[in-house]
Formats: sequence, structure tokens, C-alpha cells
Amino acid sequence: MVDFQRIQKKRVKEIIEKYDYQPNQLARGLRVNHTQVIGILVPDITNEFFASITKEVQKHLLTQNYMTLICSTNENVMEAKEQLQMLLSQKVGGIIYIGGEDITESLHIPTVYIDRDPRDMKREEKPGSEENYAMIECDNIQGGYLAGQELACKGAKKIAYVCYGGTLSTIKKRLQGFKEALAEYEIEINPKYGIYVNEVSLEEGSRAAQYIMENLGGADGIFFMTDILAVGGLSYLVNHNIKVPDQVKVVGFDDISMSRMIYPKLTTIHQPVQEYGRLAAERIVDMINGKDVEIQRQRIPVNLVVRETT
Repeated sequence: MVDFQRIQKKRVKEIIEKYDYQPNQLARGLRVNHTQVIGILVPDITNEFFASITKEVQKHLLTQNYMTLICSTNENVMEAKEQLQMLLSQKVGGIIYIGGEDITESLHIPTVYIDRDPRDMKREEKPGSEENYAMIECDNIQGGYLAGQELACKGAKKIAYVCYGGTLSTIKKRLQGFKEALAEYEIEINPKYGIYVNEVSLEEGSRAAQYIMENLGGADGIFFMTDILAVGGLSYLVNHNIKVPDQVKVVGFDDISMSRMIYPKLTTIHQPVQEYGRLAAERIVDMINGKDVEIQRQRIPVNLVVRETT
């Protein structure tokens, strides 16, 4: 008896090999209602911290045969909303949202938030919510505490802080930990020594340092809540012959590569970027495959890296 099924399979295989056929993931998505593609929303792809997380996420997803569509929102809520709708129209299997605003209130596909928690910004999580999400963040309170403790232990008394986005969950928590540490050392923070900048950039960090030193009568310790701001501030101090750390001690947050390459090398709080990428990829794939996420909110410890600015 002729095995027609075996013959047909053989012919199909030969045709696939001859024409190097590749499955159309978009067409497959129409059948299963999602594709083997994950959408990644990132606030600023030129920011090394966010770019490093994106790279790690992409690397780990690739090992599980998922492609990525990456959108940089430029810290703009309207752009983020438009890009989110574009990703949904492409029937992505899930969304990984790095450091974003609360634009996902009605989102009901697997979603992983990294770094900033939108729920802490504008709303409380609703009991019984159908949203399928996970949150991965560092222990920002611990990080702020370690920064304040380092400045206080090294003798700083007149301490300022510089940050971006006072409503961001990350900044609120870092500031909370920072103030707790200074309170333990009985150091008061003058409210005018809290500087909020318009964007995370070297220029804004430099301007903040200039304002502190020239308009506020100076400081002997400054906590910049991102390394990019810290590098900008450090550049101003060094260029104006203000000795670091003898006259002013500086602590950053993130531990980007630039913090190890500048002079003097920056004391900072190390964030576990590689762990972010691995966990985010694992969580999103598990949710797409219908597995229960045992730890919906994961907080990863940070550590202080002491270098030459304290």
C-alpha cells in the first residue's frame, strides 16, 4: 500500500528546503491572535541605563525565539500612547514597558513594567483587575538610603539633591530613603536644596550644580539621582576648580559605564541591569504561555559602589 501521507510530507519538506521558506509570523498572529513579537516601550533609547536594559531584554527573548519591536517615547506621554496603539495593532504577544508613564489602564495583554511603576504615579491598583502584569524594580528606598548614608558618613553636612520627575515612583522612593538616612545622622535638608530638572541630561546636571554653588551658597555633598545628571554636575565642579571630594562629595545612581570612565570616578548606586533583562524576558514569556507569575512584584537589592567622589 502506498503511504500517500509520507510522500506528501516529503514533497512539502523538499519545497521548504528548495525555496528557503520562512513562516510568516504576522499571518500566524492572525490565527492565534498574537505574534512571536514583544513590544518594548522605552522612554529614551539614548539614555545608557534604559538602552542597557533594552539590550538585555532583547538578548534573553531571542533565546526563546521572540523578536522585539522597540519604541522610544522621548519621555512624551502622547508619543507613548500612539506607539502603544501601534504595537497592539501589530498583535504583539506582550508589552515590556521600561520606565514609563501610566498609559496602560485598559491594557489586557501580558505586560511587564521595569524600573518605574505607573500605579504609584497616578492610581492605585484596582482589586480584581484583569490586567496581566508583573513589576520589576530595584529597591529604590534602599538605594536612596545608601547614598545619604555615604555622604553623611564622609562628613557632608550641607547636602543637596538633584532629580528629574518628582512624581516618578523611582524618584519618590529614592528621596524617601535619602531623607531617612540623613535623619538618622540628624542632618536637616533645606527645601531649597532640592533641585528638580527638566530632563535627564549632562547639561541639566551641570546647570543644577552651578545653581547650587552660585545661587544657594554652595554645598559639601550632592546626591544626583541618576548618573547622567551626576556626570554633568561633576563636570561643572571640576571645570570650576572645586575639589571633589575634598570640598564637595558627589553620589550618583545607576552605575552606567560613564561613571567608571570619568575623572574623578563616580561613587554611585549600582542597578542590576542584567537581572532586569533576564527576569523581564522570563515573566513575559511565562504570561504569554498562560503560566501563573508567582511573584507579581519583584524588588531587587542594590549596592553602593564607592569610588573617588566621596
